[in-house]
Amino acid sequence: MEVQLSRGGGFGAPHVRWGGVAVATVAAILLGGAGGTAALHHLDARLQVQPLPGVTAVRAQPIPGVGQGTVVAPTVLPDHILLQVPFTTQAPLNNWAQHQESCEAANLTMLWLYWNGSKATVIDPHGADSMIHTIDGWKPQPDLNDTMLGEMAEEHWGYEYRLVPNDPKTIAQQLAAGRPLLAEVRTHGLGNSHYPGYSSHYEQTGWSVPHFVTIIGYDQTGVWLNDPGISWGRGYHITYAQLAHAIDDLDQHHPGLSEGQVLLLIAPAAKSKVKAGNF
Repeated sequence: MEVQLSRGGGFGAPHVRWGGVAVATVAAILLGGAGGTAALHHLDARLQVQPLPGVTAVRAQPIPGVGQGTVVAPTVLPDHILLQVPFTTQAPLNNWAQHQESCEAANLTMLWLYWNGSKATVIDPHGADSMIHTIDGWKPQPDLNDTMLGEMAEEHWGYEYRLVPNDPKTIAQQLAAGRPLLAEVRTHGLGNSHYPGYSSHYEQTGWSVPHFVTIIGYDQTGVWLNDPGISWGRGYHITYAQLAHAIDDLDQHHPGLSEGQVLLLIAPAAKSKVKAGNF
């Protein structure tokens, strides 16, 4: 991967020129999302294409078609799980001005490829951009809550969704069954200092904004995230307390999006006919 840092106004997000990077082809696939303002610029173009250290082999299990189907996991849960979920930023071609409201789309893109067996670590940027544009076109409004995002995946793909409690046991149960989770948060509440203005405008309106992230792993202290709001957002770790704070932070500042301390599970249903999508 060859990196060129651009200089200019605003945050001057780096330009990435990809060469010789082996990633999965996603040309005939399309997905989408929302949530963000100027805060959602990537700061570092050095996206790693190697698998995250510590990735565990897990057989992904769809949501069972009978009953609630949200607790299917080994009797004794592993101490940690880290799923290989393909990563993209919400502006994969460095076109942040076009994708300030695309975090939902980026998270759905990652989920769709995961559930369709992609082995990519970082998604081909041109394919990801096409998918994100398509999913953005499905959105009824710029910022969605958990339920609205789940309903969108259900309508267009036939996937099912559940709102599950944000607690370590539930997270472990779901990820041990190979099912990533989404969290709706406020960006700077995540505690990631790579976000623009983190030190000088910490949680200031217009800098800290509504956002979705994908939970891809857990251990005894917290969770690993795929965060499409910054380029250095693949596989970073935060504590359980920090995750709860980021959700509370959203609830306090954006009550219209609030659904409490919950996480969003989106996955295919077992033995169900899943839509192929209008691709």
